[in-house]
Amino acid sequence: MACVNANELISYVKNISPEAEAVLMNPSEAIFEECVKMNCYYCGKYNNNWRCPPNLPNIDYKKMFSEYDRGLFLVFRYEINDKDLFAQIRTESSVKLHRALLALEKWLWEHNAPTAISFGGGSCKLCKNGCGKEKCNNPYLSRSPLEATGCNVIKTARKYGIDINFPTDKHLSRLGLVMWQE
Repeated sequence: MACVNANELISYVKNISPEAEAVLMNPSEAIFEECVKMNCYYCGKYNNNWRCPPNLPNIDYKKMFSEYDRGLFLVFRYEINDKDLFAQIRTESSVKLHRALLALEKWLWEHNAPTAISFGGGSCKLCKNGCGKEKCNNPYLSRSPLEATGCNVIKTARKYGIDINFPTDKHLSRLGLVMWQE
C-alpha cells in the first residue's frame, strides 16, 4: 500500500493553495453524532442534491473512517466585509475547497493511495445551475459534505486546534477532509 510522505502532501497543498491551512488528523478520532445527520434533514439541500442525504449510500461512516490511516483537514478562512457578497463568497469558497480536495485526491492516487477519498464542507456546488434532475451531472467530481456522514465537524476539528465559529456573518471557514490508507 501507500507510504505517503505527509510533509510532501502539505507542501503540495501550499503550492496549489498558499492561503489554505493543512492539518493532519487521525480519521478514527472523528466524532460522529446522530444529531448532525438530523440537521441535514432540515437543510434545503436535503433530497435536492445528489451528494446530500438521503442520496448517500447506507454505509457505517464511523467504521469507514476507521479504515483510513491518515487524514488531512484543509481549511480556508474568509473575512466577510460586505454582507451583500456573503452568498457569492459562500459559493466561491465551497468550489475552491472542492477543487483543492480533488487535486489532493489526485496527488494521493499518483502516490499509490488509490482509496483516497474526500468530503467537502457544505453541499456540492460544482453545477452553476444546480444538480441534474435525473442524476448527478458530475458523478466523478462531485463529493459529499463531511457533515452528511454524521461527523460533527466542529468538535472533530477542535480536537486538532481548528476553531470554527458561528454565526458566519463576519468570518467564514471552509473545511474539508481527505483521507487515505497507508
